[in-house]
Amino acid sequence: MDFNLSDKQVELQSAVRDLFSHRFTTDNMRDAEQSADGFARDMWEASVGLGLSGMIIADEFGGRGTALLDACVLLEEVGRVGATLPLVTGAGLSAAILQAAPAGTHRDRCLSDIAAGKIMAPALIDAEARNEWDSVQLPLTDDGDEVVLSGKKVMVPFATSADELLVSAVSPTGDTTICVVDPSAGGVTLTPHHSGTGVPVASVEFDAVRVAKDRVIVQGQDALAALHKGLHIGSLLATAEAVGLSEAIKAITTQYVAKREAFGQPIGAFQAVAHPCADMHINAETIRLLTYQAAWMVDNDKDATEEIASTKALANELFERAANDAFCVHGAEGFAEACDLQLFMRRVRSFCQTMGETHESLERAAQSIGL
Repeated sequence: MDFNLSDKQVELQSAVRDLFSHRFTTDNMRDAEQSADGFARDMWEASVGLGLSGMIIADEFGGRGTALLDACVLLEEVGRVGATLPLVTGAGLSAAILQAAPAGTHRDRCLSDIAAGKIMAPALIDAEARNEWDSVQLPLTDDGDEVVLSGKKVMVPFATSADELLVSAVSPTGDTTICVVDPSAGGVTLTPHHSGTGVPVASVEFDAVRVAKDRVIVQGQDALAALHKGLHIGSLLATAEAVGLSEAIKAITTQYVAKREAFGQPIGAFQAVAHPCADMHINAETIRLLTYQAAWMVDNDKDATEEIASTKALANELFERAANDAFCVHGAEGFAEACDLQLFMRRVRSFCQTMGETHESLERAAQSIGL
């Protein structure tokens, strides 16, 4: 079996790597976190110009129609430099939910907007929920030509910079609903929060917000199916990005142990240090191959529910371990704001807490095999 990337994938990988490695540094990461948007606008615009905002969106909507496997290769490069951008959440998760929904005028327009660089923030986590996979609770009522939303969504990524919000809600009859809401609409209140992960998030309150019926994308079982399919794809893309984050942690750590000396030699010469570094490499390669396998299955219309869920669970554990080992090797220096390690560690923490925590991902994997 050939595990090498195709010529096309190598070309895509090189294009993204060149863009980010030449124009984005850890100093940019720090500046972006302190900016009003919470992310690097110039790099977002460069990504849009490269077609990343439409990477998984079909050609008919102005996207690239990239295979999911190719998208994973691209996002790994984004993670490698720690560029926190609305790619996994907007161009990935939101776009995947919309593409899984039935065709419609507003749904099609939204896909075209995302491909063109508009930010679609997924507002999926309810105030009492743990993450995006929990059951939908935000109440929605029907009022003639409109629906009315009242309630709260939390941990909405890139909400304060979003052009639109993709909101999950539930009707009085229990029907899951996906609708698109203008964040500047009357009754919508955005409250940004400092999550400490490097990802800009906000809570969104809906106070009797009226939404035109044509902005309701899908309801009922079709909405639930679209939501779950989007979450599977979003989870896979997030894992691919996290592989890049883990690669960065490994690179920072190996460079450090090669120059830091103790007892007259680099500390990387000691087994207690060298073995955890080797584990970082092995673990990143393991998750990369599992992610590629799951993406290939999706691209070839195979059921990858078990593979996606189990890969997310394993990635949570292995990448958290890699971050902890890196801190052990660095000692107190790793916790200093001047140290680049903490930048990537915080983004790994965000990954582990979103789109499926470990126990939830294991539960989905177990259910997929009938347990």
